[in-house]
Amino acid sequence: MKQLLIFILFTTSLNLFAEDPCKILKTCSEWATNKTGVKYDLGKLDKRSIKLEKDFNLNEGDPDFIFNYLLQSNDLVRIKRENGFQIVTMKEIKDFKFPSVLISEIPNSFDFYSAEFSLSNKEKVRNALLLIKNYLSKNGRVLEVADSPRVQVIDTGIHLNGIKLIINELNK
Repeated sequence: MKQLLIFILFTTSLNLFAEDPCKILKTCSEWATNKTGVKYDLGKLDKRSIKLEKDFNLNEGDPDFIFNYLLQSNDLVRIKRENGFQIVTMKEIKDFKFPSVLISEIPNSFDFYSAEFSLSNKEKVRNALLLIKNYLSKNGRVLEVADSPRVQVIDTGIHLNGIKLIINELNK
């Protein structure tokens, strides 16, 4: 009985003092790399702290989605590069070009993409711009494609999928 009590106290104390892999961006990205095999370039952000929700569990769900969610909730974003991803702050994303995706292949992720949506006629563009602006993320943007019934939207895959539904409704 005494040994059992000592074992329980020992394991409990280990759990209390165990290092959370996602308190610092560098260790969190190493955790994600170990789980997914994807490499991350952190630049000068390697010592940045990561805030987790109180009951957040890193082991529930897809590690790629979890890490991407953590980045997004800490005002960070990952940008696809040849050999992995580059992590930048949300303020810096306006300086980058994002991959273009076909409307039918928009991934359901927190990664930023560019997608071009066609409208049934040019008169619907102004209305589409106003509606889409309400559904963009904080750092998303929408642009009118000159002299055509199209708009280009740059935002997360999750938001682009919602905007796709809006465009479908406008085209009815």
